[in-house]
Amino acid sequence: MRNYILLTVLVGFLAACQQKPATPQDLDLQDFVIKDIPGSDMKRATLTDVKGKIVEEGTILNGHKHGMWVIYHKDRDVPASITNYVNGVPNGPQFVYGPYGHMEQMNSYTNNILDGRFAKLKNIRKIEEGTYVNGILEGNYKKYYEGMDVVQQEMNYKHNKLDGENIYYNNKGEIIMKYEYKDGEKISGGMVTAEKTNE
Repeated sequence: MRNYILLTVLVGFLAACQQKPATPQDLDLQDFVIKDIPGSDMKRATLTDVKGKIVEEGTILNGHKHGMWVIYHKDRDVPASITNYVNGVPNGPQFVYGPYGHMEQMNSYTNNILDGRFAKLKNIRKIEEGTYVNGILEGNYKKYYEGMDVVQQEMNYKHNKLDGENIYYNNKGEIIMKYEYKDGEKISGGMVTAEKTNE
């Protein structure tokens, strides 16, 4: 038992060592207008198109994106994305918007790796949601009927593999199929008599 524990710890340590640290994304500041932020080492960077419309803006530190960074839609004065950076690498929340300002996606990053809750939306309604842990799907994951606040499919993940119940619902929220997975393999389940949920 002791040898097994030591082996498990060693494997985890080696896996952690193999992860490469995120490198800052290159940022060509040649066409940006750079302004000092008084009382700070940070600077404000703004990029405009030929008509003077702001295309991209944010703050930089030592030549790298640092803090909130906004990219705008080409033909409209609304953000296409808002991303938080630390030393040139996405860290923290990211929000993606459609051309009319409606949110389409929410992500969370740690060193440019998906880490935390994410959701996809269409016409302000969620169509998918789940959680990443260090780039790997973990826990509950849901898909929704388009245009409805009703779950279509509910899955459970462990280390990026289906593990646990995988449930399908009709558009009334009743269970129509239920499967059980273990380590990515289906072990039981099938069609069921419509069963109302408590949600």
